[in-house]
Amino acid sequence: MTGQSSFAQVTLDYQRRFGDKFQYWFGSLRCLVFCRMEHAQTIFDDRHIFEQSPLVLPNFDVFCPGSVSMLTGARFKRHIRVLSPILKRAKIINYLEIIVECADRFIDQHLCPGQVNRDLVSCCRSFGLNVIGFIEFGHDFDIHVDLPIKKAIDDFLYHAVLLMNIPWMPRWLGKIYLKCNWKYQRAYRLTHEFVEKVIEAELFKQSDMKNERPKHVIASLVSSLNEQANDEHPSSGLTRSEIFDEVLTMIQGGYESGSAALLWFILFASKNPRVQQRMKDELRKHHLLMTDGLTNVPPLTSDNLASLTYCECVTKEVLRLAPIGDLVSRTSTCDTIVDNVKVYRGQTVFIATHNINTDARYWHHADPRRFVPERFLGEDKNHDPLAMIPFGGGHRACLGQELGWLELKTVIVRIMQRGITLEDASEHTDSYDERIIVIPDNFAVRVRID
Repeated sequence: MTGQSSFAQVTLDYQRRFGDKFQYWFGSLRCLVFCRMEHAQTIFDDRHIFEQSPLVLPNFDVFCPGSVSMLTGARFKRHIRVLSPILKRAKIINYLEIIVECADRFIDQHLCPGQVNRDLVSCCRSFGLNVIGFIEFGHDFDIHVDLPIKKAIDDFLYHAVLLMNIPWMPRWLGKIYLKCNWKYQRAYRLTHEFVEKVIEAELFKQSDMKNERPKHVIASLVSSLNEQANDEHPSSGLTRSEIFDEVLTMIQGGYESGSAALLWFILFASKNPRVQQRMKDELRKHHLLMTDGLTNVPPLTSDNLASLTYCECVTKEVLRLAPIGDLVSRTSTCDTIVDNVKVYRGQTVFIATHNINTDARYWHHADPRRFVPERFLGEDKNHDPLAMIPFGGGHRACLGQELGWLELKTVIVRIMQRGITLEDASEHTDSYDERIIVIPDNFAVRVRID
C-alpha cells in the first residue's frame, strides 16, 4: 500500500489480477482475501469456525479492551446481552425526532444558500457527534459540553484512528507511544472524567426514579452496572470500566461511520442532480416538501419516512458504493477449507465487501460501479442479501446498523425536504482520505435553495 489508492481500490485491482481469492500480507500477518458472495456465505454461516478478528479495528483494544467489537466467547455474549436490546430497531426509531433536530442544525449551520462549503468533513463529523451525544447521553454537544471536553474527545479519537491505521505496529510500542504522549493522556483523562460524571448523574437519577424507563443509551448501560459481572453469568451486566469502553466505542462509531455516509451522499448527490430532483418529486407527491419557511416543513414520522421508496433506494445506493467497512475480518478457530483454499487455525481471512457490492455477477442494472439508485426499483430490486453487506454480516455484523440506516435516510431526506440543491463546485479527482473508513477528500459543494 503506497497511500495512492484506497484499500477498496487495491482489492479490486488484485481481484482483476489474481482472481476471486488471493493472499495479502498485512504487515507481518498472512491474510486470505475472498471476493465472492458465496465465500461470504460460507464464512458467515460457520460462526463457530470463524470468529471476530482483532483486525476488525486494529489496535483498538489498546484504547478500549472492554469494547464488544474486540470480544469473543463468553465475554462477548455477556456484552451482547446488554447492548443488543438497546440498539434494536424498535428502540432506535424513538430517536427519529432527535436525528431530525440534528439534521436541521447541520443544515442551518453548514448548508447556507449561495455559499460554497469546502470544509464538509468537519461539518459532517460535528453532525455525527451531535447525534451520538443526544442519543447516548441526552447531551447537546454544541451547548452543554465544554469546549475542552469536545477537544479531548476529538484528540482521543485522533490517536485511536492513528494507531488503528498502523496495524503492524506491536501493541507494546503503541502503549509506550500513548504513555509518553501528553496530549493523549490529557484527552483520556478529560474524556474519562466526563463519562464518569455522566454515569454518576445517571445513577443518582435512577435511584431517585426507580420505575422510569431508560430514555438514553447511557441510562440502559448504567442500569446494567454490576462490578461483580463475570462471564460465567451472561446476564450479570457490565462493570464500570466496560461501560466506559462501550461508550467510547459508540462515540467512535458515530464520529467516523455516520459522518462518512453523509459525506458520500453529498458527493454523489452533487454530481447527480437528477437524483436530487427525483427525491424532491417523491417528497412532493407525499406532501412532505417545505412550502414557506422552516415553520412549514412537514414533520417526519416513521410512517412517512418508510413510505419514501426512492429515498430508500438512494440510501441503499450510498451504502452499497461506500460501505461502512471495505473489508470484513474473521479469524479461523481451527483448520478448515473455503472454496478449495486451506485456512489454518489462527489465520485471518478478509471478505472484500466493496468487491462484492460492485460485482457485475450480482448486480445487473447499469454499471454496478456507478451511482444509480434506480437499480433497486428494477432488475436488482430482489438482490441477494449477501450481495450488499455495508455493515458486515453474520453474528458479528455491526450492532449500530439500525441507527446507521435511520440516521442516513433521515438526514438526506431532511436536506431534500428543505428544498436544498447541492451543486458540485470542485474539480474532484477521486482523491480520498483513508482513516478507518474511506471518505472523499478535496471536494466542495455550492448550496442553492429551490
